[in-house]
Amino acid sequence: MTLQIEGQTERMRHERVPIADATRVLLCDFATGDLERALHHPDADWGEVFQGVCRNGLLGLTHRYLKQWESPAYPPPEFRRRVQQAHHIEAISMAVAYRHIGQVLARLAAHGLDYMVVKGPAVAHVVYPYPALRPFNDLDLVVRERDWATAHRLLVEMGFRPEMDLPEPPPKLVPQAILHELKYWHEKTGFLVEVHYDDILNAGLASRDVEGFWQRAASIEVEGVPVKILSLEDQLIHLCVHLHYHGYTRLNCLSDLAFIVRDHATELDWARLIETVHVEQAQVGVYYSLYYLDRLLGIDVPQDVMAALRPDGFRRWFHERYLPEEKVMSLQPMWRPDFSFYFTPFLKRLLPDLLVMGRRPEKLRCLLRLLIPPQDWLAYYYFLDSSTKVWLHYLLHPLKLVYHVSEELLGALVGTLTRKPQASPCSVPARQAKVPAEP
Repeated sequence: MTLQIEGQTERMRHERVPIADATRVLLCDFATGDLERALHHPDADWGEVFQGVCRNGLLGLTHRYLKQWESPAYPPPEFRRRVQQAHHIEAISMAVAYRHIGQVLARLAAHGLDYMVVKGPAVAHVVYPYPALRPFNDLDLVVRERDWATAHRLLVEMGFRPEMDLPEPPPKLVPQAILHELKYWHEKTGFLVEVHYDDILNAGLASRDVEGFWQRAASIEVEGVPVKILSLEDQLIHLCVHLHYHGYTRLNCLSDLAFIVRDHATELDWARLIETVHVEQAQVGVYYSLYYLDRLLGIDVPQDVMAALRPDGFRRWFHERYLPEEKVMSLQPMWRPDFSFYFTPFLKRLLPDLLVMGRRPEKLRCLLRLLIPPQDWLAYYYFLDSSTKVWLHYLLHPLKLVYHVSEELLGALVGTLTRKPQASPCSVPARQAKVPAEP
């Protein structure tokens, strides 16, 4: 499901486009969701501002602000009209999405599947004054890895088509390895359900305290169906990590944090949040997301909390090299790494993740295990049947790894690197990943 508004072909994009500084200032004003905050009065291109509002998922918040402040002169009437019209279209789209969501949740609940709803509808119902302010275009579920087969079967029975035919988890390199998510599209409606497993914080490895997230979970109703959601502290951590992973490309993700930190501050247990962040070694994603919440939207977190979350100097130095503050603050297009242990290429994903993110010893052990992987993993990765001699692949496998990394480094050196991002063999099965491929 997509919303097409004046050239916007995909509502939930994570790519920046060039904008004027005046547009940036106004988008940040709307993103705060603060009805008491006065708008700046720059000399803006209001057509560009409207496009930015749509692209950043801020239609609901902007429409709400304009209704509160019905000035006939500022912003211009044409901008107000376009926002109102687009908001009505989005409201219809969201009503359809909620209908699909209700059907999915009811079916899963009827079969006793234990799951959590995260991001979109969970944030909309708990964090925002009313759900219509927070648009989304899919349903994100978290299930335990042990329930993988059940979730897969139920979604397929409902008419969803998986991106990969994986009715059960693929073989593992190490016990902590886990595929972060699988996408399922409904064959008739096109509605997307993303199923996440034990890697709750997008670390590339199963969360260290998976059961802790489940035990702390809260309960709400979505479309009349009782569902579990992350606790408020865990939800803030999850949203911070997600925002950092996408390089601060959409302001509505900062709006999520704004409503939690500003409007739900009395409900937050900061000590619990800090403890969970340290257990999961998620300092980088949480610290920098809260840092930019202050720098971009002017909403700050207690200084003692920020001090407790602050990464070490080594990680901060490399983070600034990879994701310069000036570039983040500008909201302009920028090259950025994907801080994630899931994917290659080496220079854009794996190396930045190892230098900047947490749980480095576990990740290095996973990479070492990659050199001499378990037999079932190797057989799965190379599509080997029982009659194939596995020992030959054990000899060739390390050479193939070295070959492909060297090829990428050479390509980068001469400026001809054209390889597309591919999945890391530490967590993604071979039917999706193509590296190392047969030479």
